[in-house]
Amino acid sequence: MKYKNLIYILALASVILLIFSVFSNGVKKSPKITKPDQCLSCHNSMSDMDSAHPKEIFGCALCHGGNRWATDKKNAHRGMVLNPARLEHAGIFCVKCHKDILKRVSKSMMNSQSGILNVLKYQWGESRELNKTVGIQDIRGDKNISLAQNHFRKLCAACHINQDEKVFQNQKTARGGGCSDCHRVTKTNKNHHATFSTRIPSKNCLKCHNRSNRIGLSYEGIFESEGYGTPYKHGDFSHKMSDGRRFYYKLPDDIHHRVAKMECIDCHSEKGVMGDGKKHYHMEEAEDIKCKDCHKANFKKANALAQTLAQTNEKVPLAKEVAYSKKFNSPLYNVQKDGNQTIFYRKMDGKKFNLKEMSDKPYHTLAIHKRLDCSACHSSWIPSCYGCHEVYFENGKQFDWVERKNTKGQWQELRSFLRFESPSLGIGYNKKIMPFAPGCQVIGTVFKNKKIEKFHHMAMAGWDPHTTQKVSRTCVDCHFNPATLGLGRGNLDIKDGNITFEPIYNSVKSGMPFSYPIDAFVSTEGKEFQTVSRKEARSFNRGELQKIVGAYKCIICHDSYDDKIYRDFNRSKKLFYSGKTSCLR
Repeated sequence: MKYKNLIYILALASVILLIFSVFSNGVKKSPKITKPDQCLSCHNSMSDMDSAHPKEIFGCALCHGGNRWATDKKNAHRGMVLNPARLEHAGIFCVKCHKDILKRVSKSMMNSQSGILNVLKYQWGESRELNKTVGIQDIRGDKNISLAQNHFRKLCAACHINQDEKVFQNQKTARGGGCSDCHRVTKTNKNHHATFSTRIPSKNCLKCHNRSNRIGLSYEGIFESEGYGTPYKHGDFSHKMSDGRRFYYKLPDDIHHRVAKMECIDCHSEKGVMGDGKKHYHMEEAEDIKCKDCHKANFKKANALAQTLAQTNEKVPLAKEVAYSKKFNSPLYNVQKDGNQTIFYRKMDGKKFNLKEMSDKPYHTLAIHKRLDCSACHSSWIPSCYGCHEVYFENGKQFDWVERKNTKGQWQELRSFLRFESPSLGIGYNKKIMPFAPGCQVIGTVFKNKKIEKFHHMAMAGWDPHTTQKVSRTCVDCHFNPATLGLGRGNLDIKDGNITFEPIYNSVKSGMPFSYPIDAFVSTEGKEFQTVSRKEARSFNRGELQKIVGAYKCIICHDSYDDKIYRDFNRSKKLFYSGKTSCLR
């Protein structure tokens, strides 16, 4: 009887254990409730995005959406956004804290690309108006697409900050993603959230700023070459660019890069990059920083924005007084005053440098040079792509970066005459003398069924090439170099008081549809050969050319600012014109 009861007890225990086993395996335990949202019950090992967005405070759903209290993956991820930094998503999520910044960025030229589109249509004769704020957001869905707009869509529009990163076949060259296009410094993996930072490395800027005027490349001393990758080392071309399709020569990098290893963000202000909330027609209108903002700084008490930027940076110390830009009054929080010394802090690591102020020596103060922009003298070279041959096949297909799909029309881009030395000078958008280069010269061939049409639009543009050197260009290079004067490369002379010039490049023999040299901006008589895309910009006129070249008579002997005649130039001129100098004896 005892054994029988024991058997019953053991059988009952087995049934109870079986039921418990089935129940425990079939019904999932409720996860532990976490704060600030349920997401962290699964994603607790995920790292923080940055120190300003700790997950213990923000959680996941505040930025990514989804159901923050759901206990299963399907419901938790419903309505979730993987990249809330895309501007259309940022308007829902990021706007809660960054309303002002989002408004400015949405109107910025990095988002709209209106400057490129405006200039392209103007130079190609499709618009008489340069100042129209038409951007990518305004042309999406257009049915009537002009030739210039087609060119923009196929070859230019990949570079706007809200481009969809997924459409890039080569993810190494992917751009876009909204706020993350600039601020993301590492990507997400299994346990690490993408890292965001205000300490933005220049490589993020170079994703886009490596074509057009190529300032990102020039700053690092990289000149895109004609297509030769020599020297050949270790089984491959050694001077191959990151996209694998272009090659380069190594030239002197900008002094700010070479000496201080400065990144783009060390100069460019928050408002200058992300916009000031207004629509602008051209990049220089949105640009904030000037050389004098650091080298002849205007110091004031650090405002709330300066304090916030320094705290967010975490490397640059907060000072009582910081420099401010003269244009938008932006705080340059890394340029600070220490007694009589101007101190510059590198934003990436907080390294400290003594910053030299602009001197009051004759080369900076002479009235005859008051129209010179800093870049006119201190830029050692500029990438100049003369004669860009654009071939268009109407019946071909190519990826349209605005519509993000293949559409009708295909472009091929070829180049003719690349140079970097002796930057041409002219009157820039700021009414000052500055470097000029092709911007751009298009010699086009259009294949329409069995018809072939040809066109050309030759243009020059002025900009700071970001090849600044401490030592300026020589007096001779500016006053008696035909390339610098905008005449092109060749032989310059003065006969009977008139400038004569014999060009090296023969456009007619080269098959060009124009007679002037391809690298010429202007003739010796002051006739402007090529168009410009700013009302204030132009080549030198005849009178200016005569004055510049005429000064060469003095420069032959007085070719250095150490010469005593420049100590009091007005007095020296009076002595000269009164015949009291040895020049006329």
